[in-house]
Amino acid sequence: MPSTETANVGKAVAARVGTNIREVRTRLGLTQAQLASPEFSISYISAIERGKIRPSLKALSILARRLDVPLTFLLEGSPAGAAEARAVGYSPADSGPDQRVEVDLLHAGVLIQQQAYEQATQLLAPLQPERLTTDQAFRLYLLRGLIHLGAGEYQEAVVDLRAAVNQGEGMNEIEYSERARNYLGKAYFLLYNYTLALENHQRCLEVIEAGQIKDPIFALEVFSNLANDYFRLGELEKAVAFYHRALETLDEVYRDSRAFARRYMEISQQYRSAGKLAMARDYAMRSLAIYEMRDEQRLIGLTHQQLGKALEKQNDLAGAEQEYRRAIEIERGLSDEVAASLCHTSLAELLLKEGKRAEAEREAQEALTLARASQDPRTQGQALIALAQIRHQESDFSGADELFHQALDLLDQANAHELAASAYFRYANLLEQRGEVQRSLNAIKKAYEHQRQGKLGDLE
Repeated sequence: MPSTETANVGKAVAARVGTNIREVRTRLGLTQAQLASPEFSISYISAIERGKIRPSLKALSILARRLDVPLTFLLEGSPAGAAEARAVGYSPADSGPDQRVEVDLLHAGVLIQQQAYEQATQLLAPLQPERLTTDQAFRLYLLRGLIHLGAGEYQEAVVDLRAAVNQGEGMNEIEYSERARNYLGKAYFLLYNYTLALENHQRCLEVIEAGQIKDPIFALEVFSNLANDYFRLGELEKAVAFYHRALETLDEVYRDSRAFARRYMEISQQYRSAGKLAMARDYAMRSLAIYEMRDEQRLIGLTHQQLGKALEKQNDLAGAEQEYRRAIEIERGLSDEVAASLCHTSLAELLLKEGKRAEAEREAQEALTLARASQDPRTQGQALIALAQIRHQESDFSGADELFHQALDLLDQANAHELAASAYFRYANLLEQRGEVQRSLNAIKKAYEHQRQGKLGDLE
């Protein structure tokens, strides 16, 4: 049974909380209905503001986030107020955003963009989710997931990205949960679990098509991911359809970038009117950064390349060649040597399939030059494999063998087991065409060994 003194303190806290909420709400121009929706009723907000009821810590956390103020501001107001709040059970870890944590999260996000994953990990290591605000905890889980994705630690990425999805759902923030889910699908894709990847990306698509997330760049990422999922699952018509949707979205962006920036500001205003000020701020910042589109341009090039592969599998070789050449033009304009080399390699292999050996040779040599400039062993390996296939068609078998061995050495050094397995299978087929059955069988064994090593690496 609470004492009379504790009951009086509780009334004082309730009155102060109600006054503070009403003052911030009116200053922001929000109605009680806007502040209440969707978790609370108008009568509940009215009772809080009149000091008639003392809300739970969870309810206060939601209201503080919606009003964009620290929870301590609503509870305390003064040292004496802080003591009173603690006396009646308000001693939250979620006591409002610590600005040092805000800076650390922002800094870590920049480091991740710079691919400085180890530095980002060190920066985030001291942060504990249970000691952060709900919004900060979501960002921490998401950033950890992105670090693991960038570092190739896909199982670990799944754990943190699932936590981010759950955190976003717990906050009733669809945009938070679905952005995390999109990355979760990518993690599953990189673990070769294309069914789970597709399942997560389809859920993101449902939210986009229901108009719950209106960000075209998010839609672009989801369309591109769905296209890749369907491609890997062998559903080529669906893959091509989503590659086209991704490119149509990008075309829309580039046709009128100012209108696109205005769209972001409109979304920002909508979130502000709903009282979701953190999301309003995010979209306002995106509007300011609309001209910084390098990453999106790179995605255009990648999408053209992937569309080319899908068309090639459908035996539309002319269409595939057109897409590869578009990809090369974009990636070279960005001075992205790795991406441009991969596009040249794809085009070289296509031209070889069409019997255009001289053109294929030029593209493969250009791919190798760019790959060596990038110093990326995986890219060099793939360019060498294209050249090896050309040498084989020229009946220069010793030259083909030498190039295959160089490529496989590079892929081994990079632990690129999936690429090495594919290369050995190609090599086995060429050896069989020469009638070298035993060497072909040995190459197949090597291919299966690389497949096994790749799977083991995923589980470690």
